Amino acid sequence: MAEAKTDEALRQRFQEALRRLMQNTLQTFWQRVRELGFSMTQVFALRYIHRRGVCNISDLAKALGVTNAAASQMLSKLVAQGYVLREENPEDRRNKRLSLTPAGEQVLQRITPSWQAAFNDLMSRSTPEEMAQIVAAFELLLSKFPASENSTETDCNRT
Repeated sequence: MAEAKTDEALRQRFQEALRRLMQNTLQTFWQRVRELGFSMTQVFALRYIHRRGVCNISDLAKALGVTNAAASQMLSKLVAQGYVLREENPEDRRNKRLSLTPAGEQVLQRITPSWQAAFNDLMSRSTPEEMAQIVAAFELLLSKFPASENSTETDCNRT
């Protein structure tokens, strides 16, 4: 019985620590995103397309956990604002290829430093030994996820 209480206490400490870590590192980032007039989903879409170079709507929808129709609707605004280029795939005209425009790349360049600043601040207050422990702990956490959740490298470079 005492062991179950200890396990529950550890779970609660873990959840609280993770919540606080996320809140502290993302607070400045999301403030910057809101200042620029973007939603969380739009930023995730821009980052996903940026990482892949070129991708299609169905892969983006899957990565975002939304329907193709919802992804397409969200993309319409990003296309209209000039951040995403949506063009026909010459090999399959039903399949639209997505890529970032220079304006889309510029938006990410304006947003990303706010996230990096939080991590740089954290790192500057940590010793190399502490950072090694933190990295080892994160690597251990990531190893516990199933392979499909552990990888963000979904094949989206279909042409």
